[in-house]
Amino acid sequence: MTTQLDEHYIRTNVEWFQLPSDVKQKFSWNTEKEYDKAILIFSIKHQLRHKGNLVRKVQKDSRKYYDDLLRYSREHLMIFPYHLADIYVKGLRITSFSYYIDMISDLVLQEKSYDTLPNFTAADCLRLLGIGRNQYIELINQSRTILQAARKKMFLNLSNWKTPASIRHLLPSQPVDSVHIHPWWVINLGCVTDDDVKQCTNEEKLIIDYLIDEKCSKLAGELNFDAIHSLYRKGLIYLEVPVSEEDYIQVPPLGSGFVMNRIVGDYFEVLLYKLFVSTDEDTNVGELSRLLTLDMDLVKQTMSMFLRLGFARKKNLDSEYGVIHTSWKHYSSTTGLQLPPPPKPLPIDKNAADWTREIEMDASMTDEDLMSISTTDEQKFLISPTSSVNIPDTVSMSTSTGTLKQKRIGFLFDSSLTAFLMMGNLSPNLKTHAVTMFEVGKLADEILGSFLLELERISPISQSSIKSSDDDNQSEGEADRYFLHARVLYQTISFLRLNNDLFDDDIGSLGVDLLRYESLSSLDANTRQRVIERNYHVLISMAPVSAETVYSPFNSTDYLGPCLQEMNSVWMKLFIYSLTKSGPPSILLPKGYRLNILPNCLQNFDKFLVTTWNHEPTYISNVNILLSINEALLHSAVLLQGFLYGNNNNNNHYKEEHQQIRYVPFPFDHIEKNHGLEQLSTVIDLKNTCGYVSMLTLSATNSEEVLLDIRFGIPLFDEKISETIRNGIVKHKLCAKEKVQERLKSIRILSISLIAFIERFQQFDTSSCNMPLRHSSNGIRSTSLPQQPILFDGQTLTTIGSSSS
Repeated sequence: MTTQLDEHYIRTNVEWFQLPSDVKQKFSWNTEKEYDKAILIFSIKHQLRHKGNLVRKVQKDSRKYYDDLLRYSREHLMIFPYHLADIYVKGLRITSFSYYIDMISDLVLQEKSYDTLPNFTAADCLRLLGIGRNQYIELINQSRTILQAARKKMFLNLSNWKTPASIRHLLPSQPVDSVHIHPWWVINLGCVTDDDVKQCTNEEKLIIDYLIDEKCSKLAGELNFDAIHSLYRKGLIYLEVPVSEEDYIQVPPLGSGFVMNRIVGDYFEVLLYKLFVSTDEDTNVGELSRLLTLDMDLVKQTMSMFLRLGFARKKNLDSEYGVIHTSWKHYSSTTGLQLPPPPKPLPIDKNAADWTREIEMDASMTDEDLMSISTTDEQKFLISPTSSVNIPDTVSMSTSTGTLKQKRIGFLFDSSLTAFLMMGNLSPNLKTHAVTMFEVGKLADEILGSFLLELERISPISQSSIKSSDDDNQSEGEADRYFLHARVLYQTISFLRLNNDLFDDDIGSLGVDLLRYESLSSLDANTRQRVIERNYHVLISMAPVSAETVYSPFNSTDYLGPCLQEMNSVWMKLFIYSLTKSGPPSILLPKGYRLNILPNCLQNFDKFLVTTWNHEPTYISNVNILLSINEALLHSAVLLQGFLYGNNNNNNHYKEEHQQIRYVPFPFDHIEKNHGLEQLSTVIDLKNTCGYVSMLTLSATNSEEVLLDIRFGIPLFDEKISETIRNGIVKHKLCAKEKVQERLKSIRILSISLIAFIERFQQFDTSSCNMPLRHSSNGIRSTSLPQQPILFDGQTLTTIGSSSS
């Protein structure tokens, strides 16, 4: 696996004899031949240019190198290497269009799913070929029909038939007419033969002659609009999308041109997603490169791709820039097409109006077009007890333009929220914003106006529905849940945005960026910290954060939320139970164990709460409970908790499961007379942060409550609880400077205590290949899995003996 270190040596052209001996040993480069092999593999995977790089000394045949590079890129479904267009288009007559035609042909003949295409590659195919999901499925069906007809001809050799040439007539012959070319893009001459020129119009010939005679490129806006589009469709010119260090890039909501399929993790895709979440329109390309410590050319290349695909635009670009030729008179900067002059926008929210055209979404998009939201990365981050704590002392900083960059509030969400907004079918435009939140990982304050407008427009679906069956009731219940999350999200963002009461008088009101936990975690720890400290005065989390969500703590930034990923896991439950001696009887079992008999403290329960590792809990009755638990233990660690005591034969009239749980928001105005709450407030700082405690009533005949869980942040599932917490933030001045210092201290204490608690029950087993705490290169580690059964009997937490399968 390539690391930043070996990447550095190869990218900076360090030859074998210049390598330090310890580096050779670390990467097992024992001979120059092994190092040469690593250079060639790295260069092809990272699409490096032959000239000027170390690979030229390893593979002296540049033609073979570029053939191998393109073959690897196509087989691995990578984006066309536009930065090498001068080589492929001008020198080898291979255009991005022909590259994707070959790729699609291969996939169709292999009858691969459309979801095989990575997101950005699928988007470029859609842009150039006009082939999206529906068109691809139709191609598969047509290809099968042709094959079935061919089978009837006995003399036909089917192995020779099933080649790209056999289905070439099904595919487009040139790029779609609606391909976008902007006037400031640069036109370069490709590979043009005499036969090509004969097929050109006089206007096209003039452009070709000019580019040949002047031996230089030309801005598109200086040439005839129709002629350059025609030349591009014929493959006779190629386009450069220039980006400079001084450019400021905006990322609007993703429109119908973005395709949610899958991610594969190649170098350029990883870079694209890093730049997605890090880009803001007040940081130019040069500053961003330095902030992320990335090579300037790589950042320019990435931004150029965003602009080419239509997923970003230059903020500092005059809409008329580059337009000289009269044929561009009705050019639209949004679409790149010749259109009638658009009507003037209505005098409403400036940001909303500015992005209106960008958030239009293909009405034919279905839920099948949207990738299921799940987090498969198991890595987590461990806070360093020795990390320095720096409180932000300003909300503004200078930018290269001489203006003041005001820090903002970062509202953190996880993928579960985007899933609610996508699956709820609340509105097409809202789904567009949800796709942006998931893929880009951020909605900037500049475009929150249009997002809030969409949230405000939605209405509860189930209120207008007639309940006719249990399935309908369940569907309507889910619809209500999606609607409620959207409505409370609207209220929360509105509360945070431009709220003069949140901060001290010298700070005033701040804008809000929505940030996805998982996207921030794609950055290495130091880079992530620099981005956050530069842009945000305070981070506030949604609640609850899913146990699946991978993220790291924000060591030197004020933070209202769960400071460790472990605080969203079952470990946090056991931690507070042990501290307070309050909680439902519970047993935590490692994966692979079997439970032969329920412990005494769990035998009188009719209902149980069952939590498989990193998943949401489910309610299970005592019927065949051992069978259910042991089946789950084959695949996961399991927490089994008593939920409702037995002897409730008439519990059909008892509360629904969710009504057994009561949520108590904090910070408290006053602490209730409850043992669990009182004890919890003495061992965990609930005065300087916000969230809610879940209290559970175990019996229908006894109103006594025990602690069930604690969550930090602002909840989105309950309007009243959320409003109480939001008001508490203001009332208790949680964002004031004096509170920040106290909170950062208590965060450190809680983090150290929780990790120590986990490690106390994680004695390393020398027979296991896994250490309890596993770290990755970017500082994120996976939450510790239990190594032995742990029992909480309602008072005491102990380890117990159990037979392993």
